[in-house]
Amino acid sequence: ATRPNIPNQIHLPLQSGSTRILEAMNRGYSKESFLALVAQIRRAIPGVYLSTDIIVGFCGETDEDFEETLRVVRAVQFDQAFMFAYSERPKTHAARHLPDDVPPEVKQRRLSTLTETHYGGVKERGI
Repeated sequence: ATRPNIPNQIHLPLQSGSTRILEAMNRGYSKESFLALVAQIRRAIPGVYLSTDIIVGFCGETDEDFEETLRVVRAVQFDQAFMFAYSERPKTHAARHLPDDVPPEVKQRRLSTLTETHYGGVKERGI
């Protein structure tokens, strides 16, 4: 950024690339609005460093939901990502109302694929 009061590093928690899963998480934004925000930030701050948080295996996540997340990760090309497999947390909406129905081995496989996808893109860009 050319102004000292505008950061050149921004953390945007994606959480999931699936609008359906974002709705289940009560995130308040869609995949499309997230991508629009990223585009707006990149126009305003060329060369901005983007980091994110992503959760795989959230309640009800399908293979297609997960593929949507991978497509967003490839499109955005985050500089850094904090990636996790979903685990139930007491007293949350999900714990009270949604079944933790993605098997642990599927969560781990998805986390591994996501990690490989993210770091493969980072390596290609030489970051």
